[in-house]
Amino acid sequence: MTLWIAIGAVALLSFAFKAVGPAVLGGRELPVRTRSVIALVAPALLAGFIVTDVAGPGWSSLDLTVLAGLAAVVVLRRYPAPMPVALLGAVTVTALLRLWAA
Repeated sequence: MTLWIAIGAVALLSFAFKAVGPAVLGGRELPVRTRSVIALVAPALLAGFIVTDVAGPGWSSLDLTVLAGLAAVVVLRRYPAPMPVALLGAVTVTALLRLWAA
């Protein structure tokens, strides 16, 4: 649940920054370096949330089936698979591994 609260907070902060930006800048453009940093903040935070959720608190509860599902998404996205297909592949891999382990 904490993960979803953090994701929601980051989404709200991102929306607030994007809403306040035009008012503060008054139509001026941000420098290119600033725009590139802002563009990379959300993916970096999301990657951090995913890593900490997969590894568990204190890196003590790593779930290898979820890790395999994430790997399936990476492999399917590497090839021109649409996101819904990649997500379905990840769910399938994770479910099959959990059934096999049970």
